[in-house]
Amino acid sequence: MSMEPLSPASQRRRQCAAAVAAAAAACLAPLVVFLAVLVLAPSLLPRLLLRPHHAAPYVASAELRRLSFDAAASALAYNLSAVLRFEDGPPGVHPRRRYTGVRAAPFYAGQELGAAVALPAFTLSRGGGGATLPVAWAGVQRVAPGRGARAVAAALARERAQGWISVRVAVRAAQDGEESDFACVLSFPVPRKRDGSGSGAAAGVFDGGSCADAVRVEF
Repeated sequence: MSMEPLSPASQRRRQCAAAVAAAAAACLAPLVVFLAVLVLAPSLLPRLLLRPHHAAPYVASAELRRLSFDAAASALAYNLSAVLRFEDGPPGVHPRRRYTGVRAAPFYAGQELGAAVALPAFTLSRGGGGATLPVAWAGVQRVAPGRGARAVAAALARERAQGWISVRVAVRAAQDGEESDFACVLSFPVPRKRDGSGSGAAAGVFDGGSCADAVRVEF
């Protein structure tokens, strides 16, 4: 079926219609962007201007009284305490921040030492002095025989020989409903016996340090 060519008048009408449509789109695009910004601004501006990044906690102090591995029972005995500290934000940020769902759990050589401890919720405000959260863990953690038990025994023997035992504390907290995860690596000096050897089962006191953002640890 053949098609008849358009007349010059029809071609001009089509060109005019296309030009009008393009001009209308060009005029409406800024209006659409403006309306989108107007609608989203009330929810975005507080996040961009008022809310700070999640304040990373730090460990004000910690003490490791016991960390020993019983190969026959394939179990880790532990006694650890720490003081977590959340500081006020810098001037100009949101004046009040609510922290909920705060939980902390210690790990050694990839093994969680007991269940995570739930800590009380708190609110930070400028000039409020921050929040101090003491936490403690003690007990015996069963380690699956095999590769996991060998890894724990090897790590503990190596670190005792080096004179330092490192325990990782994972902290989870929701700031105004938004969750963040942090990891604190605590290094404790191994007390030496009278003969000068570093084979003591317990470790000493950690003098504090900040926590960095961490990949989520399930606990």
